[in-house]
Amino acid sequence: MAVLMGPLAGVRVLTIENFISAPIATMWLADAGADVVKVEIPGAGDTSRSVQPIRERDGERRSLSFIRANRNKRSIELDLKDPAGREQFQALLAKADVLVENLRPTALKALGLTYDDVRRINPKIIYGAISGFGLPEFNEGDLPFWPAFDVVAQAMGGLLFRPEGAQDTPVYAGFPLADIFASANLQSSIYQALYHRERTGEGACIDISMLDGVVAFNELALIMYGALNEVAARGMHGLSAPFGSYPTANGHIVIAVLGEPVWRRFTDAMGRPDIANLPEFGSGRLRHQNREVLDAHITNWLGRKSTDEVLQQLRAYDVPASPVLDINEVIELENLRKRGMVTTVDDPVWGSVRMAGNPLHSSLMEKMPLVPAPELGADTETVLRDWLADPAD
Repeated sequence: MAVLMGPLAGVRVLTIENFISAPIATMWLADAGADVVKVEIPGAGDTSRSVQPIRERDGERRSLSFIRANRNKRSIELDLKDPAGREQFQALLAKADVLVENLRPTALKALGLTYDDVRRINPKIIYGAISGFGLPEFNEGDLPFWPAFDVVAQAMGGLLFRPEGAQDTPVYAGFPLADIFASANLQSSIYQALYHRERTGEGACIDISMLDGVVAFNELALIMYGALNEVAARGMHGLSAPFGSYPTANGHIVIAVLGEPVWRRFTDAMGRPDIANLPEFGSGRLRHQNREVLDAHITNWLGRKSTDEVLQQLRAYDVPASPVLDINEVIELENLRKRGMVTTVDDPVWGSVRMAGNPLHSSLMEKMPLVPAPELGADTETVLRDWLADPAD
């Protein structure tokens, strides 16, 4: 068995998962030292194993989608529909600290994997579920039974009407915000439950809804409508301006002004203290409402200045601003490389792959190893031996 290290050393996690939301959460747990065992369908595995692009080497086929969310885990093949496979799974479940799943509710019931089923086998288990709209046993109506991917949750939570350009049609931002935030929420809830169990000996059921996370992201638009009956302008911060992107001579910058002290520093940076006290700019909401007039002043000030020139001037006055980077520039940021947020994993098929690291940074997470995503079923024998024939039991 691997040498135990990290803040979650000794924590055993069983996971029955597909695609991104649950796999990202369990990958972060594995990064922290948990022994994460991925239970996969024999011969098929996680559905993301079949998502293109796929490369093949020496008879092994590996999907880029799969390796992005499964480092530091072990894979076992078990047929949970077969009595023998189910018996082995239940034996593993009895030794687990955490069970994570993101299956369809109907599949959970058919496989005997609801929270009530699981806690009968292991009363101290921490059961962590990610779904589109919450577990049906804790939520009324048909919504929990709807199939959901990331874009479905974003659409249901109002985010497709938030980006700039959504005045005419809903706009998907192009990244799995609902998936990743659900992963973060599940991870933090598991840490809560582990701490709670340490003090009380009690297990827990964690019910993470992707829609809930999207609504939490959209909280500013929600409270503005709830309190003021106003629908926030697309792509804009409803409480302030300037708060967005502007073109420079050689790119784009974002300028973020929130609060009157920052507003006054910004007008000084522009060399326009005369507009600081104009009635139409007297508050963040007024600047937002009169942003076309304000933007004319800003565009005139920007003129033909380069990004670096503008940023130097704004930073001299302590105004939050940055260049707008595309991913080819993000991946080269030295700060991200040194923090391990852009990291490199040596995959046996894809070779050296740069990918996103773990966003949790602490003294407990220093020098944690990065093991590539497992081949389907590669660890079946060793996991059964490690977990079921543990001499400490």
